[in-house]
Amino acid sequence: MTISGSGAKWLVGGAIVSLCLNLFLIGLSAGHWFYGPPFGPRGMGPGGPGHGIEAMIGGLPPEVRPLFKEKFQAAKPQFDSARDQIRAARDKVAQAAEADPFDPAAFDQAFHDLQTAMDGMGAVAHQTIRDILPQIPAKERRDLVEQWSKRWRDRGDREPPPQP
Repeated sequence: MTISGSGAKWLVGGAIVSLCLNLFLIGLSAGHWFYGPPFGPRGMGPGGPGHGIEAMIGGLPPEVRPLFKEKFQAAKPQFDSARDQIRAARDKVAQAAEADPFDPAAFDQAFHDLQTAMDGMGAVAHQTIRDILPQIPAKERRDLVEQWSKRWRDRGDREPPPQP
């Protein structure tokens, strides 16, 4: 099936808006994961911890901070490589979206490559955390999970209030 004319323009426009919204939400989620809420005791507002590894471990229980810092620093080359792949994939998506004439197959491939690159970043984080957890005593793991749960609830992952 081929879509042409104004239908194609609406489809391309919708795809671009969807891509931008998805990237924004992924960035927002990643920011909350690594830095916590934007303002407040752990946030990046006044008095917040700043950026980088120190910001990421700032909300962790003190007993596990050195281990997290060590392991994430050791994985920095993999994170940097994944970040470079994401940037390159974003550039390809932008080029495919701007191409005239628009090539839906090229856009789909570029978007797929972006999703793959983002999955790669997630895989590095997953592996790093997976390597850390066995080195933490069960009580500290429970504290860590509790901390993650609070962070997720603070992001709005809680149940809606009961209806009257």
